[in-house]
Amino acid sequence: MTEQKCVFSFEQETNVLVVTPNGTFTEYRDNDIRNAYNDTYRMLDNPEVNHLLFDFSNLTFFGSTLVGILIQLAKKVRLGGGEAVLCNLSDDMQSVMKSLMLLENTRTNFFWTCYPTRPQALAELAKATDNNANNNWPPQKRKWMGIEPTSGAFTSLNGFEDRGGHQTSKHFRRFLGGESCGHRT
Repeated sequence: MTEQKCVFSFEQETNVLVVTPNGTFTEYRDNDIRNAYNDTYRMLDNPEVNHLLFDFSNLTFFGSTLVGILIQLAKKVRLGGGEAVLCNLSDDMQSVMKSLMLLENTRTNFFWTCYPTRPQALAELAKATDNNANNNWPPQKRKWMGIEPTSGAFTSLNGFEDRGGHQTSKHFRRFLGGESCGHRT
């Protein structure tokens, strides 16, 4: 029997959750991807985690499934007052992220900032932590409008809209809350 490979590897560096995809999503079952997303989402509820860093050092390409996950996780971490950043993206991956308007597009709450290396990303997140500490932000971590974020786990997502009201593609909606995950919402 072969050993099952995890979708993501997790590390915590001070108050930063570092998530590293361990290969393309074509290597995994839908259930494994959904469970990895849910695990990541729950880890962001840890009061010792303020920021999220996605390290792409093990990937050469990615698809729409990962893009949907990145959008949801960026929204979650920002609701808690944290930052979401990427590192080690190839030029091609950066180009794709820019064409999807996901890199440094501050008009949305799910944009990402990209750094060439993990140490550079961690250094910038440390600066964000210092700035938040000086502003006493966030006053109530991980709670928004009286709703605990764990109630917003994977099974309740029905797609999402950006601030302009533009809805995502059918594929994203199916992956994030629909039939391809083996359940209906």
